Amino acid sequence: MLKLIEPTRAEPGNLDYVLFEQRDEQGTFYMREAFRDQAALDAHISMPYFKRFAATADDLLQEPLQSIFLEQVSA
Repeated sequence: MLKLIEPTRAEPGNLDYVLFEQRDEQGTFYMREAFRDQAALDAHISMPYFKRFAATADDLLQEPLQSIFLEQVSA
């Protein structure tokens, strides 16, 4: 997951991409991602480095990837 950070942050539509590990449950990670719009997210998902990660995610992760989509309501 660390290998995704630098290239993703360089994508034109990326606004935020930060990896967190839960303090009281080591080995549990959260990636906070923000993209300008759906097109930027779609472009991210089509990047070769993301496709490589997605192809191996099931082998690397104890649970399947989960995406939670949020709408910003404050500045």
